[in-house]
Amino acid sequence: MTKDRLLFFQQNTTFGLTERYLSYLARGVDRRRYNVHLMFPGVPDFRQFELLESEEVCLHPLPAGLLASNVFRLVPRLLLMFRQIKPDLIHFNDPAVAGMLAGRLQKHAALVLTHHTPEFDRRYGWRGRLLDRLAFGGRPFAIFTSENDRRTGIENDGIRGGDSDVVPYGIDVPSFNGDYDRRAVLRELGIPLSHLVVGNVARLVPQKAHEYLIQAARPLLASRNDVTFVIVGDGQSRKELLQMARSTGYADRFVFTGWRDDVARLLSAFDIFVMPSLFEGLCMAVLEAFAAGVPVVATPVGGIPSSVAEGETGKLVPPRDAEALANAILWMLEHPAKARDMGLRGRQLVEAKFTMEAMLADTVAVYERLLTRRNDGHEPG
Repeated sequence: MTKDRLLFFQQNTTFGLTERYLSYLARGVDRRRYNVHLMFPGVPDFRQFELLESEEVCLHPLPAGLLASNVFRLVPRLLLMFRQIKPDLIHFNDPAVAGMLAGRLQKHAALVLTHHTPEFDRRYGWRGRLLDRLAFGGRPFAIFTSENDRRTGIENDGIRGGDSDVVPYGIDVPSFNGDYDRRAVLRELGIPLSHLVVGNVARLVPQKAHEYLIQAARPLLASRNDVTFVIVGDGQSRKELLQMARSTGYADRFVFTGWRDDVARLLSAFDIFVMPSLFEGLCMAVLEAFAAGVPVVATPVGGIPSSVAEGETGKLVPPRDAEALANAILWMLEHPAKARDMGLRGRQLVEAKFTMEAMLADTVAVYERLLTRRNDGHEPG
């Protein structure tokens, strides 16, 4: 069988869920069917992709200086690189405007774009709408991670329903089955063994609204001496958030771990997971918390309600409402048995609907459909 060349493309230099998503797919696709290539930012945060080279993935790091170029300089360089690789299908991950433009110009490969957070671009007004129009102007096939996101794309971005599909994120559930030592994690983080842990895993950026979590923590810490808040991740808001935590008067009850590659192990020490985002797609961090059996408090934005059901797998609170967030966390602290049951139901939900195997199978089905369309003489993408 002749192998097709599959190129995964990541342009955004902010490290986060997209990298876990691409790693899952690049590791999982059948090497008997595809030659796998990965093009990604050649910056230190993305060094974990180097591990894929031993798994028959051909790596193409993009120089940081090139990514800093404006779109008119970047597109010709990417077009040249695409023509050298000669992919049969390019799987883009938004935002990737320059990559999408280069993909449209090379005219050979089928194009597919996973739209991770459709609300993101509209937060930036006409610039965001223009980016969407540029990305979707060539009508690549669009993958959305929740039905809510798909509706948003169809209503606002001019995507036709037949040019899109919903493929939810998948989680490597067995990796969250590890026999992790909670006490060892607490000792490493300097947390008393008797404490309950309220935690978050996310990039430290305005979208994730960590400031509301810190505001919610203050009255809880004033009334309880057995709780520590753990914030896992890094990003542009780190300095500001550290200062906010200090200003509560309870700086020793906050732990900022920075970026970590052992999230499953850290989640084993969490009693409650909190995601106070202002906007989201389907939130992979929430699914990972469920895979670890941790109940979730979150905002009902984007694709979050497709996994967090009020009173079943967690609690939902309005965005930008620190008081409601504090009340939901306090309820879980005061009802530990019910909270644990929510976490177990979340685990069952992930096992039933959000496995890596299901994501991989559904994504590959999209690839095969697009490659068949291209081979039958239809326009790529």
